[in-house]
Amino acid sequence: MEAGRLTSRVFIERRVVDPNAESITWEPVVDRKAYVRTLSGKEVIAADALVSAVKASVRIRYRRGLSTILRPGMRAKVGDLVMRVETVQPDLVNREHIDLVCVIDER
Repeated sequence: MEAGRLTSRVFIERRVVDPNAESITWEPVVDRKAYVRTLSGKEVIAADALVSAVKASVRIRYRRGLSTILRPGMRAKVGDLVMRVETVQPDLVNREHIDLVCVIDER
């Protein structure tokens, strides 16, 4: 994987629910350099409101064991952009990268 393409820093976080505080916080899991690109955009109707959903691919360098830590439902932050991780797709053949298919919800 070409290091020159890894131009963004991504922070992957998991949701932590504190039953005592009745609140949701986000706990850091990993931070890596990444190659981020948008894949497509679509408009959907959700709860009688027009919602724009854009998918993005966040590609990070492969590291053994990392694909077992990353899970759908986590979030990826790149700068001010927050995305929900839908799918984790490791490159099992060449072991060069892990692709996170994410959704950027714009409401």
